[in-house]
Amino acid sequence: MKYQYLLVDNDNTLMDFDQAEYHALRETLADYQLPGDEATCQAYHHINKALWEALERGETTQKALKVERFAQLLNLLGREDISAAEVAARYSERLSTHADLLPGAMEFLRAVCGEMKIALVSNGVSAIQRGRLARCPFTPLMDAIIISEEIGVSKPDPRMVEMALESLGCKDKSQAVLMGDSLTADIAAAKNAGVDSIFLNLKGKDGSAATYTVASLEEAARLLKGE
Repeated sequence: MKYQYLLVDNDNTLMDFDQAEYHALRETLADYQLPGDEATCQAYHHINKALWEALERGETTQKALKVERFAQLLNLLGREDISAAEVAARYSERLSTHADLLPGAMEFLRAVCGEMKIALVSNGVSAIQRGRLARCPFTPLMDAIIISEEIGVSKPDPRMVEMALESLGCKDKSQAVLMGDSLTADIAAAKNAGVDSIFLNLKGKDGSAATYTVASLEEAARLLKGE
């Protein structure tokens, strides 16, 4: 194999975050007798996406983001009488119980496990990620788990990649590759750190910024194994 070290994103690369979020959000809204209709959920998604993009630009923090997204949603719903911090905590609890995997995730990891060291590199919230990983069958296959909230930096900051490489004992960046579904977080982080990248392109985007682009986890496994 060309690479000896794999850094891999979690949400929407291995775990199906969209499915987990779908269930956790509706459960949380129901807990507070808030509307769980499509319009409300789309409003949350819009708010959340904008805040995560702001985080990638260094304009906010994960601690602030966790509460601010619900503060904005409650304001939109005219329910400032409900504590945004309380709703945020309940949402984290709900989301931490959903460990849905993308199709082919286990097969992918089993195909490369043992042939290269693997580090999970996630921009996720610590409590949520740890809760989901505790319920996830692929966690024992990881040699290291790097979560942004726990180390104080987020992708695309190259320091997150550097910490992951150090945790795996990698001293030669040419032997490492980072795979993920986000051009602005994963692929940018790889570029900033000077390592190769694999863009998991499930939505037909322009992946020219990455070293490689694949359309499935099966294709990614073949690429890494040199098939």
